[in-house]
Amino acid sequence: MCEYFKNIGEKIEARLLEKVPEGAKVSRGFDTGWENTVFSLLTGRSLVSLRYKLAYKAKKKNGEMAKNYSRLDCSVTMAYCPFCGEEVAKS
Repeated sequence: MCEYFKNIGEKIEARLLEKVPEGAKVSRGFDTGWENTVFSLLTGRSLVSLRYKLAYKAKKKNGEMAKNYSRLDCSVTMAYCPFCGEEVAKS
């Protein structure tokens, strides 16, 4: 099984920690690590997904456009590792 997300994540964290001021407390919870990580019940592994975002202005009942944007998003889990090409999600 491919360990690229784990290995590359550790290398990125090490580089970022070089920039953290001395005496700072680094979060080890949900605030640190790959964004958009999901746990696959199918494979029993943690996977990283890409998120596509869309912003739009809806029409009001009177025909005018709304002042603010509404937002939609959709996450897509990768079936293959983007680093090595190994299959990571089997359906």
